[in-house]
Amino acid sequence: MVTSHAVQHFYVGGLAITYPLVVATFHVSYGVLGLVLTAAGLLGGLLQGAAGLLRRMSARSVLVAQNLGMAAATALAAVAPGFAVFGAARCLGSAVSWPQHPVGSAYLSERFPQRRSTVLSWHTVGGSLGTVAVPLIVSAVITTSGWRWALAALAVLTAVGGLVVGLALPSEQRHAARPAAPASPAPPRPRLWSVLVRRRVLLILAASTIAAGGRGLGTVTTYLPAYLKGDLHLSQLEVGVVFTTVMAASVAGPVAAGYLADRLGRRRLLVGAYLGGAAALALFPFVGRGLVALLLTGVAVGVLAYAESPLLQAVFADAVGEGHGRSAFGAFFAIAYGVGALWLAVLGWVIDAFGFTASFVIMAASFVAAAVLVLSAGSLHENASSPVPGARPGPNPGPGSA
Repeated sequence: MVTSHAVQHFYVGGLAITYPLVVATFHVSYGVLGLVLTAAGLLGGLLQGAAGLLRRMSARSVLVAQNLGMAAATALAAVAPGFAVFGAARCLGSAVSWPQHPVGSAYLSERFPQRRSTVLSWHTVGGSLGTVAVPLIVSAVITTSGWRWALAALAVLTAVGGLVVGLALPSEQRHAARPAAPASPAPPRPRLWSVLVRRRVLLILAASTIAAGGRGLGTVTTYLPAYLKGDLHLSQLEVGVVFTTVMAASVAGPVAAGYLADRLGRRRLLVGAYLGGAAALALFPFVGRGLVALLLTGVAVGVLAYAESPLLQAVFADAVGEGHGRSAFGAFFAIAYGVGALWLAVLGWVIDAFGFTASFVIMAASFVAAAVLVLSAGSLHENASSPVPGARPGPNPGPGSA
């Protein structure tokens, strides 16, 4: 799962580097770019609500198909004659890439119920590792050959990664062959809708849509390279260095947060990540264009803004309880990433009207508001010492097991 998520983020991280150049080439505004990215986000996000329909399909076949589809979408974007075709290619990429989050998160959350913060963090780290691997490569190709050749190289890399996932991802039958625990009477499982409308769950879902304004895997990944290139006028390689540093820090943040959350309390760590991420995002546009200051602040953004996603997923899984798997996470990602994608259009408009500084302040404010909602939601199975009812302890996860 970690490897597949990394391949998916080859696509996400590589495209983010090209956006400032695409805007300049096709003479469009960031507001227009934001509208296209919002449409793509809504499409991919809302499609995640259908994850329950894939419960009989092999995760391996679903994820290989998604990665090869992203490669095809990237190739189309590389040869786009105008922004309309580029935007269509971006929407196509979202239409084929949606299964990764609900399929992967549901699998890991149910397999390791008492350590779900840790394993979901490793899942997020997989995406961050993929994003770390790409910016300098794409920036180097852009410097020598232009953004179109950079996207062509990215398409090849994504296709190869998808084939590797097909060969390396273990068959789900391995898990099915393991001896099952002795059967015990279980209470009737509530309907998914009745679970989703619980007050605690609704507050967490509301926090997920508001926090999307500052989410590392969404708005930060999209607009941070554009700020470095378009507002600070850094060179392409400097943009690659700063963005790669942010992505490298985004690997450490979820790992540390997931480990601590399973021991100190998931909700507590999530609120801390929100408030710390808000401070880092608010500070970023005020440090100037000095490379050292940007790198140091970028580390804080990477550690804190990217720790939010797996912690929020773990808190959501705690609130929902066992038994709904892909359907529950499908609904979560459809709301969190689908409705939350509207932030891309809002921030694109803010950048055009008021500048990048205002957009970073709004990102920070979204995290503060989300922290208030999570605090209002209360705690459930907050500590690792409070076992999830009916759960069997899972093995200690690491990169290979996730």
